[in-house]
Amino acid sequence: MGTDRELHKRIQEKQSKGTLAEKLAKVIESNLNNDQFGVDALARASGMSRSSLHRKLQKLLGVSTSQFIREYRLKRALEIMTNEGTTASETAYRVGFGSPTYFNTCFHKYYGITPGDVKSKNSDEIIKLIHGENTKPVKVKTKKRLIWLILLVPVFIWAILNFFGPYSKDKQELAKRGTSIYEKTIAVLPIKNWTGNPDLEYISDGMTDAVISRLTKIDAIEKVAPFASVLQYKDSEKTIDEIAQELGVANLLQGNLQISGNQIKINLQLIHGNSNVHLWSEEYTKEWKSDEIFKIQAEVVESIAKNMSASISENELAAIQKIPTKSKLAYSYFLQAEFQRNKANESTYKNAIDLYKKSIALDSNFVEAYTSQARVWSFGGLVWGIFDERTAWKNTKGLLEKALKIDPGNKEVEEELYSGYFYYDWNFELVEPYYQTIFKDAYYDDTPSLIADYAIKTGRYTQAAEGMDQLLLIDPSFGVLFCFKAETLMFLNKPKEALKLLESSNSLYDDNLWYLRESAKNYYYLGEFEKSKHQLDKILTKFPDYPPILMWMNAVYAKMDGDEKNIAKYLTQLHKEYHSGSSGSPAWFLAMYHCHLKDYEEAFVWLQRSYERHEVELTWLREEPLLAPVRNDSRYKELYKNIGFSSIGLAIKSTSEF
Repeated sequence: MGTDRELHKRIQEKQSKGTLAEKLAKVIESNLNNDQFGVDALARASGMSRSSLHRKLQKLLGVSTSQFIREYRLKRALEIMTNEGTTASETAYRVGFGSPTYFNTCFHKYYGITPGDVKSKNSDEIIKLIHGENTKPVKVKTKKRLIWLILLVPVFIWAILNFFGPYSKDKQELAKRGTSIYEKTIAVLPIKNWTGNPDLEYISDGMTDAVISRLTKIDAIEKVAPFASVLQYKDSEKTIDEIAQELGVANLLQGNLQISGNQIKINLQLIHGNSNVHLWSEEYTKEWKSDEIFKIQAEVVESIAKNMSASISENELAAIQKIPTKSKLAYSYFLQAEFQRNKANESTYKNAIDLYKKSIALDSNFVEAYTSQARVWSFGGLVWGIFDERTAWKNTKGLLEKALKIDPGNKEVEEELYSGYFYYDWNFELVEPYYQTIFKDAYYDDTPSLIADYAIKTGRYTQAAEGMDQLLLIDPSFGVLFCFKAETLMFLNKPKEALKLLESSNSLYDDNLWYLRESAKNYYYLGEFEKSKHQLDKILTKFPDYPPILMWMNAVYAKMDGDEKNIAKYLTQLHKEYHSGSSGSPAWFLAMYHCHLKDYEEAFVWLQRSYERHEVELTWLREEPLLAPVRNDSRYKELYKNIGFSSIGLAIKSTSEF
C-alpha cells in the first residue's frame, strides 16, 4: 500500500509531464496505422514547432520526438501481438512501420527479443517487457517508466472495450471464424458495365478509379489496392477469397453500373474476403451529371468507411466530397482519356492526350486532367520511345506546374515532377533532398521511380529494398515492384534470392508489359539467358510497341546464337532509331551492346553520343553492371561528373558483374 501511495505521489509530481505525454500519445494513437505520420505531423497536431516539441520532450522525458513516436508504436505493437496473436508483419503495418524488416530491428533493439519471440513469453514476462524490465539495450529511467505506466492504462482500457464491445451480427460471424474484424484493408474490384453498351466501359472503370482515389484519402483505412492492380480482375473467374489473398486485403467491394435515359444506377456490396460474409450493400440512383456522380462517389466511400469502422476526419471528408470539375462533358472526356491511358500503347496514348486536352479546354482548373496527361507524356518519352524526349519533358513539366499552381502541395503532382527532374534533367541537387524526404515519409504511386529506381541508380540498395518492402505491403499485386526488389537483391550479391523472387512472380504477371520487360532485363544480368529470352518472346507476341530496349536485348541474343541475319536486323533498327532522333535511348543501348561484346572503345563512342542527346537511360551510368570494368577510365569519370552524380557526394565504387 505504501508503494502505491508513493507511486501516486510521484505521478502527481510529474503531472505536467504526464499531461504532455498523454496529449501526444492520443495524437499518435489516432494516427497509429499511418506510416506517414512523423515528427512534423505530431508537432503540427500539438500546436508547437518541431524544435520546440523536441526541446520539451528532451527536458521532460529525455527522449527525442522521433524516439517518443517510435517507442509508443513499439509498446502498442507488443500489446497487439499479446492480445490478438497477430503476425509481426501485420502488427508492423498496424502500428505505422512501413517495413517489417525495420520493425523487427527496432523491436529487438528496444525489447531485446524478436517479435516472433513474443508468443513464447508468459504473462509475467510480458508485464516485465511492458514495464521496461529486462529490455536489452534501452535503459529506461524511472520517470519515463511512470509516464508510460500512465499512458498504458487508457491503452489497456481501449483494448478491453474493443475486444469485449458489442458486435453486429455479421461481425459476430467473422469473430466465430477467427477473423479480425478490425482489419481496415480493401480492394475495389472493377465495377461491371451493365449498360448493354461496351462503349460505356470507360464510365464503369472511371467510377472504380474514383472510389479508390477517395478511399486513399482516409488515414484510418490501412490499405487500398490501387486501380492498376484491380484491373487484372475485371473478367477474372477467381473466387473472392483468392482475390483477397492475392491483393493482400480483408475486404472487397464489387458491383455493377446501369444507365437508363438520364439516370445512372449503381449496385454495390462490401464482402469480407476470407469468410465471404456480406457486410453491406446499397443501390444508388442519380441523374447522369457530374455533380451527382461525385455525390455518389462520396456517399459510397463514406458508407464503406462506416462499415469498416474507419473514422473520417473533417479534412478527409472535405477531400472526399470535393468536386474535381463542374463540367459533365469535361469529366466524360477525362474518363475516356483514362480508359485509353490504361491500355498503355502508342496509339492509345495519343488518343488519351487529345481527350485530356478536350477536358482541360472545358475546365482549365481540372487538376486530374493535367496530371494524367503529364503521365502519358512522361512515360512516352522514357524507355518506351513513343514521344520525342525533350518534347515529352517540356509538356510534362508544363502540365505539372499548372496543376501545382491550381493545387499547391499535391503530393501526386510533386512526385511526378521530381521524377522528371531526375530522368530528364539529371538534376541530382534538386532531387536528392526530395528523395530524403519521401524515403522517410513515402508517397505511394503507381510509378515508384524515386523510391525504387533513383535509390538503386545512386547505390542505395538497402534503402531501395526497404522501400520495396514498404510498397509491397501496400500493394502486393503491383508486379514491377518484385522486379525492383529482385534488382536490389542482385546488387546486394544475393542472386539466388533474386531468382527465387522472380520465379515466384512470373506466372502472375504474364500480361504485364512493364513486368515482362524488367524481368527480361533482370534475367539477362543474372546470366539466365533462356529465361530472359522467354520473357522477351512474351512481349513480342502480346504487345505492339517495340522500343530500343527490346532491340538491344534481341541483338544480344542473336549474337549469342550466332544469328548474323538478326544481329544485322536489330542493330540496323537501333541505328535507325538513333539517326531519326527517337526517344527510348537508342545510343545508350548501342553502347550496352558493345559493352556486352567487351568492345569498350566503341561503347564510349555511343556513351558520348547518348550524353550529347541527353538520353534518360544515362541515369544508369553509375550502377550499370556492364560498365563495371571501365569505372576507372577517365572518360567514364568525366561522364559521371557531367551527368551530376558527384554533386550528391556519392563516391564511385565498382559493383559485381553478374
